[in-house]
Amino acid sequence: MKITDVETILLRLPQVREIGDGCQTICVIRVSTDEGIVGIGEAHTNPLAARAIIESPLYSVSAQGLRQVLLGEDPRDINRLWDRMYRVSQTYGRRGLLMHALSGIDLALWDILGKSVGLPVHQLLGGARKRAHHAYASDLSQATLEATIDLALAHKANGYRAMKFGWGALGQDRKSDVRVAEQLRSALGPDFDIMIDMGFAVPLDHALYLGRAYAEHDLYFLEEPLSPDDLGGFAKLVAASPTPIATGEKASHELDYIDLMDRGQLRIIQPDIARMGGISAMLRVIAHAEARNVRVIPHCWSTDILVAATLHCISTMRDCPYLEFNATDNPLRTDLLVEPIRPHQGVIQVPDKPGLGIELREDTLARFRWQA
Repeated sequence: MKITDVETILLRLPQVREIGDGCQTICVIRVSTDEGIVGIGEAHTNPLAARAIIESPLYSVSAQGLRQVLLGEDPRDINRLWDRMYRVSQTYGRRGLLMHALSGIDLALWDILGKSVGLPVHQLLGGARKRAHHAYASDLSQATLEATIDLALAHKANGYRAMKFGWGALGQDRKSDVRVAEQLRSALGPDFDIMIDMGFAVPLDHALYLGRAYAEHDLYFLEEPLSPDDLGGFAKLVAASPTPIATGEKASHELDYIDLMDRGQLRIIQPDIARMGGISAMLRVIAHAEARNVRVIPHCWSTDILVAATLHCISTMRDCPYLEFNATDNPLRTDLLVEPIRPHQGVIQVPDKPGLGIELREDTLARFRWQA
């Protein structure tokens, strides 16, 4: 089997807003083979930048486009191809955008491997420990606290037992930030898990204040209160905060996660499988985390492609209490697959068809294709 094409498909909503939603413009990747098997992936990043990295012609031995180094290769040689893509892009890569683009291709290669042998990806990884996972509804803070509470109650009525809010007006006034948690806890009751995502919006003293104050309202975790590069700040915050601290969605290399765990002292990390090297790298990060008794709760805020790939990985883990599920009303999330992935009473089943177990809707691709 040989790779015949690596295609980047850019999709964009008619109106893109300046909000914390990275699913308004997406980069779908299709890897085709001479045997008719097509793999599907997603690079969770700026789609134009990902396309440039994939489609770039030869510049030098260590600055090559990823497509040209894959053509003619056997897609089932995933480890070798991952190393080659990483090696030939070192001049401009190693972190960030390169890893984002490589991630999408890696997902597509695993999809091809599963389809070629008729097995779902989780069986290729050693088999699922769990075939269903609790999801937490992940949504954006609304314009008013009242509207945010109404949204939370709607998600609870739909069967979720946990929810995360983020961005919006958070981070501007610490007393207001605490009031959000207080009112949410009062409305949702004691048996509902609440997470708050600051989007690394606040200085260390603000984060320390929130870590202590949020403990009174039993938050499940406080996400990204600091810059992802502030390892010293995270170490201080984790040591002082009775509220668990989580971060990691902005990291793009397994060494970044080792730093977060060892230097930043994080006990919850949030790798994004479409940003940090795909399934291949996720497996290595999970192994590092489990060896340190660190909990992995992946970041998963994009399309059902990302949801499917994440489900396959976390199904093999010993301890992953939740899957993040983008609960916004967005057709790039809801209408992208022939069989959309949906929670039932807050629980999502792991796909069981060969590969990632997904199929793209061609009408959605045509409707939202971005000819940039």
